[in-house]
Amino acid sequence: MKHMRILQAVAMALVASAVSCVDIDEHLVTGVSSQYYATPDGLNSALVSSYAQPRGFYGKEQLLSLTQVGTDTWQAGDQSGSNNQHFDAYDGQLNSQAPELTNTWNPAYVMINTLNAALDRGPNTPGLTAATKNRLLGEAHFLRALEYFTLVQTFGDVTLTLHENQGVVLEATRQPAADVYKAIIADLDTAVAFLPATQVDYGRATLGAALTLRSKVYLTRAYKSYGGGQADFTAALADAKAVINSGTYALEPVYADLWCVARAADPGRGGYCDNTNYNQSRKEFIFTVQFSYSQKDNDADGSPQYNYLHLVYGSQYDNGNTGVGIARDLNNGRPFRRLKPTQYELSLWSTRFSPGSTTDVVDTRFDGSFQTVWYATAGGQKNPVGVCPTTPMPVNTTPQFIACTSNQVVNVGDTTILYTTFPVDSVRRRASKYTIRHTCPAGIADPSVYCGDNFGENNGYIGWDRYPVLKKFQDNLRTSGFNDQNGGKVQVLYRLGEVYLIAAEADLALNNTVEAAQMINVLRTRAASPAHKADPAFQVTPADITLDFIMDERERELAGEFQRWYDIARPGPTFFLSRVQKWNPKGKANVQAKHILRPIPQTQIDGVVQGPPYPQNPGY
Repeated sequence: MKHMRILQAVAMALVASAVSCVDIDEHLVTGVSSQYYATPDGLNSALVSSYAQPRGFYGKEQLLSLTQVGTDTWQAGDQSGSNNQHFDAYDGQLNSQAPELTNTWNPAYVMINTLNAALDRGPNTPGLTAATKNRLLGEAHFLRALEYFTLVQTFGDVTLTLHENQGVVLEATRQPAADVYKAIIADLDTAVAFLPATQVDYGRATLGAALTLRSKVYLTRAYKSYGGGQADFTAALADAKAVINSGTYALEPVYADLWCVARAADPGRGGYCDNTNYNQSRKEFIFTVQFSYSQKDNDADGSPQYNYLHLVYGSQYDNGNTGVGIARDLNNGRPFRRLKPTQYELSLWSTRFSPGSTTDVVDTRFDGSFQTVWYATAGGQKNPVGVCPTTPMPVNTTPQFIACTSNQVVNVGDTTILYTTFPVDSVRRRASKYTIRHTCPAGIADPSVYCGDNFGENNGYIGWDRYPVLKKFQDNLRTSGFNDQNGGKVQVLYRLGEVYLIAAEADLALNNTVEAAQMINVLRTRAASPAHKADPAFQVTPADITLDFIMDERERELAGEFQRWYDIARPGPTFFLSRVQKWNPKGKANVQAKHILRPIPQTQIDGVVQGPPYPQNPGY
């Protein structure tokens, strides 16, 4: 597939390429004037280059620090290759010096300035039909809104620039978030008017993408003191319904197929995520960020444009103390151990089985989202005996410690590691060749009671380094072996499943719990196993619909999809604090109301050398 490289000398000299399905004929343009954007090639080049910038955010380490850790459902794992442990703990290292903040702020404004140049000059571009010109301008308005929405959710009041900056800018001010939201909605209004329902080049913005983003913007602003309240919730619901009823998108019939290809050797789909012949342009996907497996598709300055996120959810599996007979391989991935599900996350999956059963699957989303089983690729070894407490324990007795496994030989193809969402008694452990791990009994009884880091221990419990692995982003198509970081799997920003949840949340705010339940039940019907499609016990009623319930259901549907921090921050500080303080073991002691926003990067504050100083967010 062809790709475009352009080097643009605007603002901070953006260097970008667009690969995969956002494509045109190849050009190399260096040292261009922004006047180039008033030509047909230039206008398109500005758009193609702007599609590259989100790859540097949505496929990289800062995404997990900003969106996943420090929430009710995800915490930092034991390995810290970035500041994610500080973001998780809300400690003093979460400050304006954190590179994750700079790496979010600076590229966003580079992209915004490129889009501003395109929007300033693009309307006068000769040689384009009105439809083509409007489509390109609609894409620019959508992408600018996307960037500003990330900035305003993360930082609050930010610099709002809607026209091109030329040369070095030495002064800047922060505009109220209310004004930023107005600008975002104005951009999206234009995008909705200009964008087509589908695009020839997959990955470009569409009408559905603009409606989905506008729906989220309205939903988010509705909770704000300066927001439109009921009017915003009504607008969010209208946009969500427009997407649902458009006929352009459809839910994937089998939830697990959103991310992985079924394998005959893994009928329960609890194993690794196979991507062989995986279709990256599914009918449910509304807007995605495209990546490439080829290093030749790096930016012109050599910056890698691969998807890194296949690394971050992995837990330790490739040593004998975890499970024998499984060396690190391409299928199971490279375990960077950055993100670990909290005990609360795992407690949400009481929906997984029918009541009283540990085998009758009702909710397929857990096994479609998490890897819980590893199969041996080499035989002839025995899993270590370990030391596990006797379970169930008689009341008022001293714990007795016994073997965790049968200590029998594990053969090729045998299960060697298993994580469960339910307690396993000693009889089953001693009968099993494989190691079994789950949350400790106190944590199962009350997920707010932390089991402790349990690092490196062979005692049958989930630990800081060993836990069920979110597999949605696993990528066994990487071309250079199991240590290759160069993932090329598509990153989904918006999909139809979430739109139903946006509608349900807006419905709740509008006191329409009947329709909210209907929206959620569409997803539950899809999630149900074939034997339980018509199971009324798995359907929700209007009486079930609360904001807490919707947030729990968002996690069951969207687990690990890099939205959680924004989700729990959306209703405001009280809701945010209640979730983190109760369920996050590392963050609960330090989190404060100020953490509803991130600190402004120090590079931005120091870069303002004329006019009033650039203000920091309160408390930092």
